[in-house]
Amino acid sequence: MPLYEYRCGDCQKISSVLVRLTSEDSQEKQPSCEHCQSTDMKRLISKFSFRASWGDSLNWAPSGETMRDVDEGSPASIDNYMGRIKKEMGGQTTSDFDRERRDINNA
Repeated sequence: MPLYEYRCGDCQKISSVLVRLTSEDSQEKQPSCEHCQSTDMKRLISKFSFRASWGDSLNWAPSGETMRDVDEGSPASIDNYMGRIKKEMGGQTTSDFDRERRDINNA
């Protein structure tokens, strides 16, 4: 879930908004200012973080939240989950991981 910063067009104060998108949401909802309740909000370019190396990503482990929508009986669902893991790990995975994904898709 991304955390976005917005500047209010009325009071000029900055608000941070945790955006919770689900598969039912077709687009991001317009937030309101936490200071004056105005909806005249403009999204700002925020800071970002990244994983510096493969070794750093070894400390990452999927949480129950990450796995709650996985249907273990569906190869497509498992492949989607494995794609999310690969993305979380910075795109760096082993050849065995990539082979398993191919095998799942060819099953």
